[in-house]
Amino acid sequence: MPLFGQDFSGALNRRVTILGPGLIGGSLAMALSRAGGSRDITIWARREEAVREAAARLPTCQVTHDLAAAAADCDIAVLCLSPHAIELIGTELKKYLPSRAVVTDAGSVKGKIVACLEKIFGGRFIGAHPMAGSEQSGLPAARENLYDGAVCILTPTVCTDPSAHNLAADLWSAAGCTLQEMSPEAHDRAMARISHLPHAAAAALVHAALGCDPALARLAGGGYRDSTRIAGGPEGLWAEIFLDNSGEVLSGIHDLQTALETLKLALSSGNRNAVESFLADARSLRASQPPAI
Repeated sequence: MPLFGQDFSGALNRRVTILGPGLIGGSLAMALSRAGGSRDITIWARREEAVREAAARLPTCQVTHDLAAAAADCDIAVLCLSPHAIELIGTELKKYLPSRAVVTDAGSVKGKIVACLEKIFGGRFIGAHPMAGSEQSGLPAARENLYDGAVCILTPTVCTDPSAHNLAADLWSAAGCTLQEMSPEAHDRAMARISHLPHAAAAALVHAALGCDPALARLAGGGYRDSTRIAGGPEGLWAEIFLDNSGEVLSGIHDLQTALETLKLALSSGNRNAVESFLADARSLRASQPPAI
């Protein structure tokens, strides 16, 4: 296992292929280019339009829609696609990838992805999830500092080859991330609470606030905007995430309903002490969050 905090220059002289030049893949390419070294970066996009856009916005990278060309002589392939696309591309990618090449990803649900890609690539696949993003999507939203100080969660298993582990750690560290590890199952439980549930709650809040009268949005201030910002994310991607992690998300929704019911009962009974206690506990729990970098 790598010693986090060491010199991560090992990833600076590698041939990297990034599949998917959206917010995550485009930002990764920018961050690795900024880090320097003699690294070759190839971007693969399925659509010709996306190839042209990536070629214009990422001039230091090679860009292609030819998967065979993108995978040739690659040292590490990074799958920056939606969860289902990550699972679907594995078999096709294996046809062209050198047998020595490491494969990692940036998906926000790990259980299904790890199970699927370990069957295809064995120990040279290691799951990863950089905790960085935005309600915006696509390459125009990408930026070179997206990963600076962000946590990247690696999800090695008993099958993971140490060399794959080391190279993936090097890659995400070179992009600016700090690293943590957990099992795919523990990752999905954690993400259901701190990532997937907040998105579901934000979407539900929009429905509750504006469902009867969308014109009320013109009156909304910072509180509404801050609470619902992430509901602006792409619905196709988030539907995949919710469904792939549905068991854990449903558990979180149950607990959210319980919390709202607690507040509802306190308000219904006019119990000021109970209302204040509910709000104070929330404020205290939120204060335990590390400050944003």
